[in-house]
Amino acid sequence: MNLALILPLLFTAVLGSVNYFVLQFRQSPILPWDIASAGTALSVADHFSFTPSARLLGILAAYLFLILFSVKVNLRLKKRPLSRAAGFGLTSLLFAGYVLCLQNDTIMNALNVYEMPFTQDYTYEQNGFFVSFFVNTKYLKVERPEDYSPERADELLKEAGRNGTDSVLVSADRLSANMIPASDKDAPNIIVVMNEAYSDLSAIGDFEASGDYMPYFRSLYGSENTISGNVHVSVLGGNTANTEFEFLTGDTMAFLPTGSIPYQQFLTKELPALPQVLKDYGYTTTAIHPYNSNGWRRDEVYPLFGFDEFLHNGSFVNEERLRGFITDRAAFQKVIQVYEEKKDDGPFFSFLVTMQNHGGYAKEWDGFERTVTAKGQEDDALSKVNAYLTLLKITDDAYEDLISYYKNVEEKTLILMFGDHQPHMDASFLTELYRKDYNSLTQEEMALRYQTPFVLWANYDIEEEENVEISANYLSTLLMDAAGLEKTPYQKFLGALREKLPVITANFCIDADGNFYGSNDYGRLKEFLGDYEIIQYNHLFDEDNRKKENFRNISGM
Repeated sequence: MNLALILPLLFTAVLGSVNYFVLQFRQSPILPWDIASAGTALSVADHFSFTPSARLLGILAAYLFLILFSVKVNLRLKKRPLSRAAGFGLTSLLFAGYVLCLQNDTIMNALNVYEMPFTQDYTYEQNGFFVSFFVNTKYLKVERPEDYSPERADELLKEAGRNGTDSVLVSADRLSANMIPASDKDAPNIIVVMNEAYSDLSAIGDFEASGDYMPYFRSLYGSENTISGNVHVSVLGGNTANTEFEFLTGDTMAFLPTGSIPYQQFLTKELPALPQVLKDYGYTTTAIHPYNSNGWRRDEVYPLFGFDEFLHNGSFVNEERLRGFITDRAAFQKVIQVYEEKKDDGPFFSFLVTMQNHGGYAKEWDGFERTVTAKGQEDDALSKVNAYLTLLKITDDAYEDLISYYKNVEEKTLILMFGDHQPHMDASFLTELYRKDYNSLTQEEMALRYQTPFVLWANYDIEEEENVEISANYLSTLLMDAAGLEKTPYQKFLGALREKLPVITANFCIDADGNFYGSNDYGRLKEFLGDYEIIQYNHLFDEDNRKKENFRNISGM
């Protein structure tokens, strides 16, 4: 009996402590699909500061008291195998019934179980951990859209292929004049840098710092041959792979289970994506990530997208490191190295996911000094902010060198850099930025935490644009337009949709008039989102009925 008492106590103590720190680091509790990404989380855990609060220590002390008390329990039941088997069976049935009840909307409504995927921390607070955790398991399976049929998806994409000739940012005449046939070797090189946790926190609210932490990046806003603005993403403080997924595929997390990771849950077969589209144009395609190759299953997913090769931390020998991570400067140099090796093989596409700015920011590291500091009360929160701002400045210097190199390259080259998500920051600092209690923010105010900057730069003449508001699922379409490459029917559909609904994320949408819609308002956007959901389901889940020509430009093959 004492073992039966102690094991549940240990389990809930460990689970509660882990959930406490997960909430601290990413402001979202443990979700069912996090189990699959535990290895990725553990690989970077040493960069975070695990400082328990007095409340947590008090709770753990109470657990310790109960465990010590349970050790003294000497009750022992008689050995009755049939009774034990019956008890085990009944317990299993009760547990299964408990979970199934939490999948039933009628029972959920009757019990007033709170569901708001955008605020999982508040949902867990209202329902308790286990109720919320098992409610979320129903999202592990993606339901077929109500009006779905492969014929309907094909019809929508054929219509998009016929009509989607204009670009949001490039005039129809100019786009037609610049259009490059799929067999043309004069297509521009394309370099994409998805920079880890790269963001400008002043987008939330002004604060004073000892110096500008991204001066060169800002200098490109509105400059010649650049397109710049804000990317709205679906994740905060982590789950980088979801921003990758939206960018590379054109699909959106809005139609997928809250908190899910497509790389881990849904991608097991080849999927037409940006790398494959560019391969059809004759591009060589290289993915680079200076960290573990198996993080988020990248080593398995990238080939499914059409990447020719994947360079990970094993490809970096004696490279510069900061806080134990390979620096952005070293990663940018790797892009240049690969380009120089491949520049005679036709146009070059590189997709780099950096690692330098990964959280956490609380520790002291050898060789790392916080040279950019935020003004204000000196506390633990500011120490983290100062580390983050310093890292941004280091990235900015390296980025300037990358652009300087390609300014002197004769071949036409496009470089797109954007952040995958904002970092986790303490509520005290965020309260300063918002000028109000962080825990009382509206959905629209909270949406500012899902915004990162982007710059698309070219070393040749392209049409400039600034103050662009866009979500990650549209970025590859923007890139195709800027490169003058003919878009696939799916990309043309996205281009047309973007004119009406330029921002679509898992948490909110913004229409062309600037109106904000929280995720609970998506029913009002069915006119726009319904067709998109049908096409995405066909693209992502209905491989047997997916037509290649809808998602790849194979006219020149």
